[in-house]
Amino acid sequence: MSVHFIDNIVFGDSVSTADMRRIFEETNAFQRWLDVEVALAKAQAAIGMIPTDAAEIIAAKADASKLDLEAVKASGKRTGHSLLGVLAEFRKLIAHDHARYVHFGATTQDIIDTAQMLLIKDAYALAMERMAGVLRLVGDLAGKHATTIMVGRTHGGHALPITFGFKAAIWLSELSRQFERWGQARERILVGNMTGAVGTFASWGGRGFEVQERTMALLGLGVPETCWHSSRDRVAEATTLCAMFAGTAARIGHEIYNLSKTETRELIEPSAGKIGSSTMPHKRNPIHSEWVMVLERQIRYNAALCLEAMSQENERDASRWKSEWIAVPETFVYLSGLLNHLTVLLSGLTVDAKRMMDNTNMLKGMLLSEQVMFLLETHFPLPLAHERVYHASVRAMDNDTMLVDELMADAKVAAKCSRREIEKLLDPAGYLGESEAVAYRVKARVDQQLADFGTK
Repeated sequence: MSVHFIDNIVFGDSVSTADMRRIFEETNAFQRWLDVEVALAKAQAAIGMIPTDAAEIIAAKADASKLDLEAVKASGKRTGHSLLGVLAEFRKLIAHDHARYVHFGATTQDIIDTAQMLLIKDAYALAMERMAGVLRLVGDLAGKHATTIMVGRTHGGHALPITFGFKAAIWLSELSRQFERWGQARERILVGNMTGAVGTFASWGGRGFEVQERTMALLGLGVPETCWHSSRDRVAEATTLCAMFAGTAARIGHEIYNLSKTETRELIEPSAGKIGSSTMPHKRNPIHSEWVMVLERQIRYNAALCLEAMSQENERDASRWKSEWIAVPETFVYLSGLLNHLTVLLSGLTVDAKRMMDNTNMLKGMLLSEQVMFLLETHFPLPLAHERVYHASVRAMDNDTMLVDELMADAKVAAKCSRREIEKLLDPAGYLGESEAVAYRVKARVDQQLADFGTK
C-alpha cells in the first residue's frame, strides 16, 4: 500500500515521471550500493590488495534483485545499522570464502555517499535533457512572437507596450543561466568518496589514494581532494540547483497562470480532455501552471533541508546526513514532475494575439503617455509637459474618454500639436524599443548553447 504521493498509482505521475522514479527506486538504489562495492573490490584487486578472483566473484554476484530484502529489513530493525543487512545478504549470494573481501576497509558512509552520487549522476543527466527541451520550447515562443504586441505590466498595472517574444526572451535568458549553472557545477558535484572510517585511508596501508582513484574511475565519478563525510556542500549544491531552476519555472508558471485569468485571457493552457470542475462545466483550469508552482515549493523546502545538513559535527554525524536520504530522491523526482508539466504547458500554449492587442489598447491611449510627454517636451519644459499629460490622463480615466480627446481639449496642447501627430504617437507598435531584437538575440544565443550541449 502506498503512503507517499510519489508512489500513488493515481497521482504519482502528477508529481513525477516514471523514468526518474526508476532511478531512485529501492532496488536500483541498493544496486548502486553493490556497484560501489564491486568497484572497490576491482580497484583493490588491480593493485594486489585482494585476490583477482575475489573481485570477479563479487562482481558476478552483485545483483540487488536477488537480495532478500525482508532479511535486510529484519537486520536493520535488530542492529539499527544502515548497511550491514545488505552486506550480510550480499555475502550470502556470493556463498564463497571470498565474500570476506566485500567492503574491505571501507566505511558505511563511503558506500552510501558514493552510491547516492551515482543516483544523482543519472538524475542529473536526465534532468538536463528535459531542461534543454524546455529551453527549446521557450526559444520557439520568443522567436515566433518577437513582434506579437502585448502590454507590459509593472506593479500589477499597465506600463508600456512590449512583445510576447520579448517576455519569453526574458524567461529564456533566466532559464539559460540556470542551465549554465547546472553544466558548470556538474564536475564539482559528481564526486565520490572512498576514504575509510574517518577519512584518513588508514585501513589500506599507504595505498588509499590509489584505491580511491581507481574506484572512482570505474564508477565515472570525480575524486575528492579530502574526505567529505561531514562536508555536505556537494549535495546541498545539487538540490539548490534544483530549487533555483524550479524557482524560474514557477515564475513562468505563475505568469501564465495570471495571463490566463478570465479578465486577461492572453495565454491559454492546453486543455483538450481536461475537466476544470466537477460542478461547473465551463471551467478550464490552469492545471499545469498550478502543479509547477506546487512542486517548486516542495523542491525549495527540500533544498533548505539539505542546506541544514551542512552543519555536521566532527568527522561524521548521521543526525543531519540521513535527512538527505529523504530529500535527495524527492527533490529530483519532484523536479522531473515539474519539468514534465512545464513541457506540456509550453508545447501546447495558446497565445491570443488579438486579446493581447485588445488589452494593450484598454487604456484608450494612456499606455503611451510617456511618448506624448516627450513630444510636448519639445514645446514646454519637461515638468510642465508631464503635468499637462498627467491631467489629461486623469480626465480620460474619469470620463472614460480617449487620451487624444482630452489632450486636444487642452488649448495650449492643441496650439502646439495636431491630433494626427498625437494619434501616431499613441500607436503601441511605434513604441516597442528593441523588444523584437532582444527576442531574436536571446534565442540565437540559446540555440547555440543547446547545440553545444548536444555535442558533449
